[in-house]
Amino acid sequence: MRKSTAAVVSFAWGVALGGTFACLLPYLLGEWHFHRPVPYWAVAQAAGGLLICAGLVPIAGSFLEFIRADGTPVPVASPPRLVVNGFYRYVRNPIYVGFLAIMTGEALLFGSPALLGYTAVAWCIGAAAARFYEEPTLARKFGAEYRDYRRAVRAWVPRLHPWTPGESAGPSANDEAGDRSEIASERRSHMARIKGVSSAQAGLQVKIAYHFTRRSIAKLTGRETEQMIEPLQMYAHVPVLFNGYAKLEQATAKLHRLDKRLHALAELKAATLTHCEYCIDMGSAISRQWGLTDEEILALPSYQASPLFSELDKLVLDYAVGMTRTPVDVPDELFDRLRQHLDDGQIVELTHHIALENMRGRFNLALGIGPAGFSDGMVCAVPAVHP
Repeated sequence: MRKSTAAVVSFAWGVALGGTFACLLPYLLGEWHFHRPVPYWAVAQAAGGLLICAGLVPIAGSFLEFIRADGTPVPVASPPRLVVNGFYRYVRNPIYVGFLAIMTGEALLFGSPALLGYTAVAWCIGAAAARFYEEPTLARKFGAEYRDYRRAVRAWVPRLHPWTPGESAGPSANDEAGDRSEIASERRSHMARIKGVSSAQAGLQVKIAYHFTRRSIAKLTGRETEQMIEPLQMYAHVPVLFNGYAKLEQATAKLHRLDKRLHALAELKAATLTHCEYCIDMGSAISRQWGLTDEEILALPSYQASPLFSELDKLVLDYAVGMTRTPVDVPDELFDRLRQHLDDGQIVELTHHIALENMRGRFNLALGIGPAGFSDGMVCAVPAVHP
């Protein structure tokens, strides 16, 4: 997102949200007037005015950090990287803290005990949104990076000293955080051979496609990552191919005749045979979502002798192996045995999934596209050789 667009969207969002909760609702509740409840009310008014001014500072500063990160505070237009600069180095929710300061200041300025109660209710709503929506979303999107930040920086009570990325989060984070940081560092050092078209460089149609692709992949894998749409960003260099490939993936996503378990087994097996790191990473995450256990994912290289797989599972895996060979080697006997379990439409779907996975893998491998972090901290399938 261009910074000018991000600035306009952020400003509009701030005015709409702040105007609604800090102005419109108190006005509709009948508390937008002076009450004069106690002696020396002028002192409370002065304190309220200071709180209102102080609350605006972290809000404005945080909005500026979102804009610098090529995003906005709006959930559907968030930055592609984790924002941990500015006031976020002191507290995880500086925008909420700023709004709480403003509304508390209003209660003092107007001398309204009811506004203090309204502020408490508003904080409960904000705290629930942060705890049950924002934090899980950020954890899925940024993985270990966000978990380390969350351990080091409190949600509501600011730190006395600013947090620095890489700073130890305490004894509970020692070994596991170190391992994850090493994995993340290794991934960041892996660069594709050409640079994809970023959201900032893309036109409106491509931006929209990027947005919905991110949502779709996040739903499939249970996680958002910075490099999750890197293959699509490569296709964006050639608009005709971009449109055609996007339609192919959309059509594939609508297929439903084949059982998801068989779909997952076939694609993941093909990915391990092409050695596509991005495909294995993503395929492992999707397979878990579709019911494969960690033991089954790890047993793929020796599936023929494993008791974890049914007869049909093994036939599908054999079919994936035969299709992924060069030249393709699918004996009539294998095909006939598959037809005893699957109808023609299911076999066509299965064949399409394996062929498409081979195309994805070879495309990604040639361009040097590496893993995107979908399976960080979890079991992931391993590359295999043709039996």
